[in-house]
Amino acid sequence: MRIAPDLQTVPDLLRGRARTDPDRPFVRFRDRSLTYGEFDARTDALASGLTELGIEPGDVVSVFLPNCVEFLEAWFAIVKAGGVLGPVNPAYTGPEASYVIDHSEAVAVVTDARGADVLAGQRAGLRGLRSMIAVEAGSGDVRLAELARPGAAVPNPERAADDLAAILYTSGTTGKPKGAMLTHRNQLVNATQGAELVPLGPGDRVGMLLPLFHANAQIVTTLIPILIGCEIVMWERFSASGFWATVQELEPASLSAVPTILAAVLHAPGAPDGPTSLRYVICGAAPLSVELLNAFQDRFGIRILEGYGLTETSCISSINPFYGDRKAGSIGLPIRGQQMQIAGPNGEPAEPGEYGEIVIKGPNVMAGYLKNPEATDESIRNGWLHTGDVGYVDEDGYFFIADRSKDMIIRGGENIYPREIEEVLYAFDGVLECAVIGIPHEVRGEEVLAVLAPKPGVALDTEALAAHAAARLARYKLPISYELREELPKTATGKINKVPLREEFGSWTTVVATAST
Repeated sequence: MRIAPDLQTVPDLLRGRARTDPDRPFVRFRDRSLTYGEFDARTDALASGLTELGIEPGDVVSVFLPNCVEFLEAWFAIVKAGGVLGPVNPAYTGPEASYVIDHSEAVAVVTDARGADVLAGQRAGLRGLRSMIAVEAGSGDVRLAELARPGAAVPNPERAADDLAAILYTSGTTGKPKGAMLTHRNQLVNATQGAELVPLGPGDRVGMLLPLFHANAQIVTTLIPILIGCEIVMWERFSASGFWATVQELEPASLSAVPTILAAVLHAPGAPDGPTSLRYVICGAAPLSVELLNAFQDRFGIRILEGYGLTETSCISSINPFYGDRKAGSIGLPIRGQQMQIAGPNGEPAEPGEYGEIVIKGPNVMAGYLKNPEATDESIRNGWLHTGDVGYVDEDGYFFIADRSKDMIIRGGENIYPREIEEVLYAFDGVLECAVIGIPHEVRGEEVLAVLAPKPGVALDTEALAAHAAARLARYKLPISYELREELPKTATGKINKVPLREEFGSWTTVVATAST
């Protein structure tokens, strides 16, 4: 898939929309709203200020902020000045944030008072950092608003489609976070690929619920809306108890979510009995149980489009179509202009129904990992991105994920995929969240453990749950124990995080079976 000749960089996308629809609403957050024309002019003025501050083409500028209009302003001002966006998870501690900022060699960081406090003790170690730009008074070297130079010459850096637009750091669950280098072409192609699949038109509202430091919010709820001419309506923060009231207030036609959010709002206060403004919800980033998908769609009549993607593919790689067949439990069909296969043991394409690794090739695949040629060469081989996800494709071309290859449990020589067990457990009435992990066993190598959180007000009967699982799973797949928690640990994007659970239970050297084996 190619991008239009007049659309070579991310700023071109905004400028084109602002010329066509200058008075169309672009973004709304709290009591602040901007049209496309106003936002374009505002970010031009800020780009002039960044250039005056010394930002040069190719410089990385970090944005260490929660979702807010200022994040969007900083992002587009940075790329208009020729810089590279370096988003930082706003939940990071000082050492975590400083690693990302230092590793990317960011020359400036845009942040708020909380971010300034977090970085206060780290700044001496940030070798390339020259400027702290604050969005609030009383912190930083200069305020973002004070950088604006209305009427000044707009920067016109020489930037091409294959120049870097952003460096997004992966979650780092297997070591230090890696910086995925995304070009302007990567992001524009992926936005184009996604825009043709969603039932949105000019003037529709798109809800921004997921964090802007993440690829989904950048592609699905920013660039795609700009491409179509939608208005972005931003949540201040996610609250299950206030979710449906916010939907009623903001009236989004769509939003992106993760399974834990859907589970939390399924029975939340104020859940509607009739239609809402929502036509569909895109759900990805973590496995979505068939039970939850069906329960949500049946109750609200809102279509869930389960999809799949990675930071390394800019965001979207496959999705269940809004128009056409949607298969529960599937991550859908590959997007147009991108190849997606199941690779067998020797790298050859697997037959339908056969398990293998999901591999991807296309213009949306990253340029590589920053300063990490070894990881780049390991991930991208002969042009194919090796995702580390195990799955299969059916006769109709729909893809299904079994699990992460690193999450696979090997019990007595048998390969066990936690996703399969989790699907069974989610189907048991009263289960809100579950995570299946492997724990060490001195004889079998690993055993299966299930950690669960019940729905509010439910007392889970683990004996009945074990009987439910035993009726649906082979004996070797059955958990030896069911651990109950009020809630499971989450990542910043709301995905269930198995790492703390592995740390908690991985110290076991001997496991005493609590179920027959």
